[in-house]
Amino acid sequence: MITALIVDDEPLARKELRRVLSKADDIAIIAECSNAIDAIGVINREKPELVFLDIQMPRVSGIEMLSMLDHERMPHIVFLTAYDEYAVQAFEQHAFDYLLKPVNQSRLDKTLERLRRDREPQKIGQLPGANQLRQIPCFGQHHVQLVRMEEVEYVASSVSGVSVVTTDGSELPTELPLHILQDRTPLLRCHRQYLVNIDFIEKINFLENGLAEIRTRRGQIVPVSRRFFPQIKERLGIL
Repeated sequence: MITALIVDDEPLARKELRRVLSKADDIAIIAECSNAIDAIGVINREKPELVFLDIQMPRVSGIEMLSMLDHERMPHIVFLTAYDEYAVQAFEQHAFDYLLKPVNQSRLDKTLERLRRDREPQKIGQLPGANQLRQIPCFGQHHVQLVRMEEVEYVASSVSGVSVVTTDGSELPTELPLHILQDRTPLLRCHRQYLVNIDFIEKINFLENGLAEIRTRRGQIVPVSRRFFPQIKERLGIL
């Protein structure tokens, strides 16, 4: 059984796609999402093999959403678009396929047949623009907040998940893992559980046994491990 997720901000479009997919007895639709932010959480938790992803969505587009996913464990992405002109852009983003809306049954059947022949998980290297995340999606009570990079002081990981700490002291949970944020933002890895924005480093205190700690402009202490200390010194020009 091929597990699938539908991501489209239009309820009628989701309903129609579910209808045409119902004719394929080996496709199990595990969820529907009306926006990219919710979809990221579902993909990280449920790990669907196939994602039908609308390109044009408000706030975070389907193209932008790809930069927020782990490309070492990428599901097969089938872009949905109402405009044929987006086809080239879709394939530039390593999409498995794309479908024009409203989805044609015979065209969908060809996509699914290709997928059945290619069930190996996709391995995608560095995507164009992969280091260009300009904002981090964070979850508050009854809302999603998109935090701009210049508002991020540091990011911390704990048993409860990953939190973005902002320059005003807010701690906001995010679905994005540390390694995605390290690869696709300017944040600097200083510890196994921490990333820091170098623009907000005020001071580095050298400790015993090759350890160190960062003091931010807001007075927060962020640990530095021996493993990451050399690259921090290189990035900051410390001899």
